[in-house]
Amino acid sequence: EDKGYARLLGKLSMKWNEKQLNDAFNSLKDMLNKGPNWNLKLSGKQFGNAFNYLISRSSCKEIAQKLDEKQLNSALNYCMDKLNDKNEDLYIRINYIKLIISNKCNEQQLNEAFNSSMDIFNDKNNDEDVRGGCAELFGTIA
Repeated sequence: EDKGYARLLGKLSMKWNEKQLNDAFNSLKDMLNKGPNWNLKLSGKQFGNAFNYLISRSSCKEIAQKLDEKQLNSALNYCMDKLNDKNEDLYIRINYIKLIISNKCNEQQLNEAFNSSMDIFNDKNNDEDVRGGCAELFGTIA
């Protein structure tokens, strides 16, 4: 039944403005028990809502395996931005670290992940669990 709502949202969303789509998406995500298996072209805010929802509900490895190289680059850049956002939910920040760890990053991506994680790790104002996740990321990069 929930997948039917998702399909309906996908069809209807092509005619909605951004506020309508955000409202509908937020209602839908509250109803779903598992990450949806459907794709929509989302605006920046909608993408953020969807990505945060999926990252909090799904296996990071499963998400990473479904992305092509361009999508993976976009996702990693988004993850790095969110990882550095101290206002972001702690659990989501840790899942961003796990998503980065679960990927086979190229050298440039590894350097960016390392540098960003070093900044977070060295900042004593960051949560201990997030700093621990960064330490785990260092081990993976090494």
